[in-house]
Amino acid sequence: MVTQILIGSTIVLGTALFLKNETEDLEVTKYEIKNSKIPKAFDDFKIVQVSDLHNKSFGKNNEKLLKKIDDEKPDIVVITGDLVEGDNKNFKVALNLIDELTKKYKVYHIIGNHEQKSLIKKYKEEYKIYFNKLSNKPIIDLNNEKVVVNKENSSINIYGLIVPLDYYPYFFKNYKNRKKSLDKNFITNRLGTLNEKEFNIMLAHTPFFFENYTNYGVDLVLAGHVHGGIIRLPFVGGVLSPNREFFPKYDFGKYEDKNTSMILSKGLGGSKVLIRLNCKPEIVSITLKHE
Repeated sequence: MVTQILIGSTIVLGTALFLKNETEDLEVTKYEIKNSKIPKAFDDFKIVQVSDLHNKSFGKNNEKLLKKIDDEKPDIVVITGDLVEGDNKNFKVALNLIDELTKKYKVYHIIGNHEQKSLIKKYKEEYKIYFNKLSNKPIIDLNNEKVVVNKENSSINIYGLIVPLDYYPYFFKNYKNRKKSLDKNFITNRLGTLNEKEFNIMLAHTPFFFENYTNYGVDLVLAGHVHGGIIRLPFVGGVLSPNREFFPKYDFGKYEDKNTSMILSKGLGGSKVLIRLNCKPEIVSITLKHE
């Protein structure tokens, strides 16, 4: 009996430690993006993408996360939404991370569904304070806007697209009336006309409108939201989408369509489902290459 208890306890403890490691062991996923439209001045220009933190801290004051970012020596850092958890009024983690990043890097930021969710839920007043503090940080916050990044005599463009909350279907009880696709002119009406002769990057929290992003004509999309599918199965991929759909079309990695690439991050934290399996948290490191 004692032996059985010891074996059982060992299995339980081992499982707990394994699952904890799956949520704490930070990975760096690296990509190269080659394109003739990337100016020579931007050859080897490095971007680190941070997504879906959800108030999570890796070590005291996120020191482990910050070290991973520093080790990549990025030229800029982009944040693709959900630094905060919409049902939680603890936003100190997010603000502290921004403070630390902006000491060293230019930081480009968009909000995700959880920042939007926070403004219609019970923590609405507290998050007004968060957004007020955020507006005073030295970040480039892109709310359906474009910014030009200059280097020497050349430039690239970064767009920040905010997809409204009613395009995230699981927030709404009436699934029949959910908005499943973006209108034909949805992106153009928000971001304006694209100059396809220039190299254009889009920050977009949700990947599920990749076809629309492609039709708009951007060269590179950086997205998050899906958390890698939470549980990843060999040869199959991610199991569960935040849209409450199994085996989502987009879950993790690099996707190509026409002349557009999309890099989809597994993100860092979690929302309602706090486990990860074969889906460790990550930052994304992207190196631009003039072709």
